Amino acid sequence: MPATGPVLQVQVSLNNESVPQFSYWIDGKLSDGSVIVEQSEAITYQLVNSEGFSFVGAGFITPFDGVIDAVTVSEDGQELVLEDQDSVAGVTKFQLILRSNRNALLLLSPDPQVVNRKPT
Repeated sequence: MPATGPVLQVQVSLNNESVPQFSYWIDGKLSDGSVIVEQSEAITYQLVNSEGFSFVGAGFITPFDGVIDAVTVSEDGQELVLEDQDSVAGVTKFQLILRSNRNALLLLSPDPQVVNRKPT
């Protein structure tokens, strides 16, 4: 497993029309959910103040580009970890996949990205 990297907090809330809204924070600062990687590390997304939601996984537009090496979800669905060995330079876009206790449908986040600056 790579070294511990950034921890991003993710909040999912519903607006007045019951449309999901995503907010991201890193080190207490508002973020777009994207991460720049310059070494092998594990990127953690934690659900906060999002009762009734849980992570199922992450979906990638280009899953074989080598930017992200593995995805794991905690048993309780409150954390999702992207393992990045930083073995290739490039950008990968993905969407967090969540389950809600409101119905049996799955929810997709807006697409954050991981940018690998330099291979190791």
